[in-house]
Amino acid sequence: MSGPPPSRVVASATGLAISIEVARAIPWPTAHSHKHSRGRLAVICGGRMQTGAARLAAAAGHRMGAGWVSLIAGPEATQILACHETERLIIERLSDQSLSSLCAGFDAAVLGPAFGLTHAHAADVLDMVQNFTKALVLDADALALIAQSGREGGLWPAVQARSAPTILTPHSGEFTRLAGEFDPEKKGEATLALARDLGAIVIHKGGETWVAAPDGRLTASDLATPFCASAGTGDVLAGLIGGLLAQSMPAFEAACAAVWIHATAANRVGPGLIASDLIAALPAVLNGLAPEGLKAR
Repeated sequence: MSGPPPSRVVASATGLAISIEVARAIPWPTAHSHKHSRGRLAVICGGRMQTGAARLAAAAGHRMGAGWVSLIAGPEATQILACHETERLIIERLSDQSLSSLCAGFDAAVLGPAFGLTHAHAADVLDMVQNFTKALVLDADALALIAQSGREGGLWPAVQARSAPTILTPHSGEFTRLAGEFDPEKKGEATLALARDLGAIVIHKGGETWVAAPDGRLTASDLATPFCASAGTGDVLAGLIGGLLAQSMPAFEAACAAVWIHATAANRVGPGLIASDLIAALPAVLNGLAPEGLKAR
């Protein structure tokens, strides 16, 4: 492993000070803020039977403070989205439109939750990686497609070539498909190695979540509750990160803050947690972090 030694900051039940300060440093609105100044987030949706994951991510990004959140989907999926969405806008993608062109006016995008695994989906991921010039969160199916392409394939070097912030959010199974088997006792070192290899920030999720940046920064959190082992909770985390990136929070700090906020919301819910509970718990968590003048009255 080349480069400088990692700088490790651990967020744990006995050492919250560092992590909570990162969470408190999220962007906060001012008296002059409006919906467009608070950031525009695009979330890419899968097919008509796979809209739930993208809706969770979009709702999380909206709750996280992004002022304008849109779901981008093909014609069949937009019909499903229109039955559910009230606060998020829906953009219908026609067959001749690229995802990157539809996302051009957005400050950040989330791509991957229940997106799809065909060659056409791989081409869409490549288009976004190469041509979307803003911050990009790659999750779920996007990670599977990168892994399938291999290190010599089109997707892997395209991620390496990106100049805009890129964040990958694998759980351990996805991480293994990307980087190969790793020693669980050296999860942090493995996460940092992948971050350096891809030139991207990597959030390696799990009971202990590691966040690594290509420049050697490495943090960990063991705050997550086992009840986070539930479908959709990762989509919520991707949306939280996207919401912070849309508001121009630096990518590594956005990743760390989102991990802390996600885990704290989960611990507030506890037993019986499902993914949408995390979104419902966010206002109370954010109220606890907010500057005094912005707290609920």
